[in-house]
Amino acid sequence: MTRRVVFVDSWAWIAWVQRQDRAHPRVAALSKEIREGGGRLLTSKMVLCEALTRLRYDSGLPAALALVSMAELMSEAGALEVLGVDDAVWAAAVDILRRYADQRFSFTDCTSFALMQARGVSEALTADTHFAIAGFVPLGAA
Repeated sequence: MTRRVVFVDSWAWIAWVQRQDRAHPRVAALSKEIREGGGRLLTSKMVLCEALTRLRYDSGLPAALALVSMAELMSEAGALEVLGVDDAVWAAAVDILRRYADQRFSFTDCTSFALMQARGVSEALTADTHFAIAGFVPLGAA
């Protein structure tokens, strides 16, 4: 049996940390369902950087630090794997950026797509429609 792996995008991290976010209940429920079903969450340092920056600017340092703590605890528990972006992933992300010139993908999204392709991951905890355009399943879409 293959273990379900779901990529966590910035949108989900931000909604997960901010309890007042209207997407918080959906993100919390989906992540709980994935983990309780034996699944594993995957993200990248670039995604965490993007989410941390957004939280820091929009909600302040306590919200950003809450994300740091959450990611650290989940990693230590084996429920989350945080990936870096090496030269091969960077090159694949640049290729995606070029191939989808008609789309407004962020470069962080392109690195996420490259990591997901390299790992064979098809689902993302996000509401970002760019994931669907790139061929992935966004689980957070309403």
